[in-house]
Amino acid sequence: MAEDTYAFSRLDGAFQRTKSLLWPIKWGVWLRLALIALFVGGGVSIPNTSGYDFGEGDLPPGFAESLPDIAPLIVAFVLVVLAIALIWWIIGTVLQFVFVDMLRAGDIHIRPFFGERLGKGVRLFLFQVALTLILILAMMAFILMLIGIGGAGIGGAALILVFIPIILVAALLFGIVFLLTTDFVVPIMIHEDCGVIEGWRRLFATISGQYWQIVVYIVTRLVLGLVAAIAQAVVIILALLIIAIPFVLVGIVLLAAIQANIVLLLALLIPYLVIAIPVALLIAVPFVTFFRYYGLLVLEGLAPEYRLLPE
Repeated sequence: MAEDTYAFSRLDGAFQRTKSLLWPIKWGVWLRLALIALFVGGGVSIPNTSGYDFGEGDLPPGFAESLPDIAPLIVAFVLVVLAIALIWWIIGTVLQFVFVDMLRAGDIHIRPFFGERLGKGVRLFLFQVALTLILILAMMAFILMLIGIGGAGIGGAALILVFIPIILVAALLFGIVFLLTTDFVVPIMIHEDCGVIEGWRRLFATISGQYWQIVVYIVTRLVLGLVAAIAQAVVIILALLIIAIPFVLVGIVLLAAIQANIVLLLALLIPYLVIAIPVALLIAVPFVTFFRYYGLLVLEGLAPEYRLLPE
């Protein structure tokens, strides 16, 4: 093993740089980084209802008969949601480059860098879309193959269950590719002014003979990411509960005083979310910033020519 294991030796540097940037608090810096976190710092979980079996009795009277009439509206809604999701995804990939530029220049402003990095962001978006489609199609083909071998009944289902670990390993490998692309290839693309594929070629050339460093980094990064996700979730939940207290009290008062209906009580969700969402994003700022610094410092250790951060 190399004497200097960058995954460990760069931890303190990432922490110190994060502390230096975020403390003492400058609200302009925090708010801009919170906007970055909104797009690159994780998604929002949606409750899973796929396990619920909707029956005919669950639908409003006449709903089934009206489906042909409202089908265009449903299709339009789905298309709008997909369009918003794609735009959101593209903005997120552009901001990956902007984030590095901000830290490299010490200028925590988004607008000066966004237009310059739009092209690279679209390239990264197309790369991620291609990888996602490959993963989905490969899994679908694999599952169909298992069903073909074991049949559509219990045999096929049993084979799918047996091979779930393989599917999870494949998903993990693709996740690692996404991770290395964000942490290492994006900075290389900025430094060399190249595309995603060329960035990967240069990364392979860089880590040749240092594969142990990459393995240690991946394991460390995944463990730190899990710990950070748990810590962040705990802090956010506590903050959301504290923020909810006055709204719950107001709801109780409304129920007691004027017997408010459910619509009025649900209206309290609007100001609650207006406060809660920015608070959750501000809590994410130190975590997102630390991991961005961490990746840049480890890349610098692997290849000093790719040093992007100032002294």
